[in-house]
Amino acid sequence: MGIRLHKKLGWALTGLERDEHGRLTDPRVSPDAVGRYVEDFASLYLEYLEAMRDAERRGGDDMQQSTAWFDLMMSIAMVKAAREQDGPLDWPVTCRSDAGLPELLLIQPVGYHGWSRYGDHLDQQEEAMLYPGTEPRVVPMPYGIYPFEGLYMDSRTGKRVDSTAKRTIDKLLHQPDPEQDIRPERIKAADHLARTMGFSGAVQALQHLAPAVPPDIHYVISWLNLFNGPDVWLQLRPVLYVYWS
Repeated sequence: MGIRLHKKLGWALTGLERDEHGRLTDPRVSPDAVGRYVEDFASLYLEYLEAMRDAERRGGDDMQQSTAWFDLMMSIAMVKAAREQDGPLDWPVTCRSDAGLPELLLIQPVGYHGWSRYGDHLDQQEEAMLYPGTEPRVVPMPYGIYPFEGLYMDSRTGKRVDSTAKRTIDKLLHQPDPEQDIRPERIKAADHLARTMGFSGAVQALQHLAPAVPPDIHYVISWLNLFNGPDVWLQLRPVLYVYWS
């Protein structure tokens, strides 16, 4: 039937290293974990999430539980609802040497069925008209992906930052006319705000402010043991990934 178009939303790790045979050699990732695939994995994944939830539970009623416990409860509910409504779930990891971009690893939250499309006629016609050919595309999503849109972190540590402060810095430093300089008072205000967020100034803030990696992505990473170091996840960024296969 020929190749078809894939469109996927998720958090990507880019610049993966491979040898001349296409085998993963990147020290950041586990080749065995990246290459793993389980056809009907929902029950295994739910067992993992439920074990983490039980380990996280404190004494008292539900209202006394931690944020991590509530995040796990939300993810468990999402996975269960998606399995009931949509049937088999999409495998959450995409990393292929024979299609798309071999240097890209995409991680998707489990249960978010609308984050993947394959062989959609409208998508294929639009792609053929706007982007002729079959070259893969990676479109950065600088504000994150709904429902995680507008949440940001310091990419040096993963610590969440104030979203309003981040948007204010963006607004202060926005200059629609490239022929004009940003007014000094706006730069000064942006620098001051950046320092209250733990940065040396606005320039460093812009370098390290990134969309936050949601808990659902962390669960997939830990379930599969995808990464070889505790800080690799800080390099993940939200993207729209488009490729033919």
